[in-house]
Amino acid sequence: MDNDPSHVEISVNELKLLVNTLSKSVALSLKKRFTWLWLLAGLLTGVVITLLIVTMVWKNTDNRSAASKSLLKRTEDISIASKSLLKRTDTVISDLQQMRSDIDKLTVTVGVLNQKTQAESAARPSSEIKPAESKTPQNNDPYAKYRVYLHYSDLKNKRIMKKFSVFIKEKGFEVLGMQRVHYQHQDIRFFHEQDKKGAQILGQYLTGFISSLKHIKKEPIRVIDLSRKYPKAPNGLLEVWVDF
Repeated sequence: MDNDPSHVEISVNELKLLVNTLSKSVALSLKKRFTWLWLLAGLLTGVVITLLIVTMVWKNTDNRSAASKSLLKRTEDISIASKSLLKRTDTVISDLQQMRSDIDKLTVTVGVLNQKTQAESAARPSSEIKPAESKTPQNNDPYAKYRVYLHYSDLKNKRIMKKFSVFIKEKGFEVLGMQRVHYQHQDIRFFHEQDKKGAQILGQYLTGFISSLKHIKKEPIRVIDLSRKYPKAPNGLLEVWVDF
């Protein structure tokens, strides 16, 4: 029965069918493997590209951050330089105003001295007989030796300064003139140590004068010594700088 030809032919066909089925199964398995390999390769490629993009973006972010910090530092440096320049400009303006004030005072002083010289020349007797000298001083006012120059910051305060000028003239001070300046404090300035007492007394008069004004803000009056800065200023010269 094992030698039956029909039985052998059937076994060969079954073997072929089995081989074909196995081949298809192997091919399908290889196809699936290739598909998974392509998917895995694509996934790995996407991860690599993503990492590259993230790295580039991070570098650009660092560069922008560094540029922002550098720009901020430069801005701060410019701001500091601007403040220093403004401070120096204020100092220069103050010095120019002081120089202008000194020039005006010297002009007024020269004019006053010329007037006094002319008056003395006109009053001098033409004869050789000299008048008897008076033993008493010509002026008993202790403040007559002080010459005051007034400075005010606002145009509306000019009327107040005129009143103060009349006020200190009645006390014996000599007022040389008034000038408008840019200022934000209230002080009395003197230029020689021997004039300090007169400056303090003038400051007391200014304090009392301001106290009598209801609409003026009360601020402490400073007495400033400028003898080192302006050693060649005339003796007896006092300055009032106010901002009402």
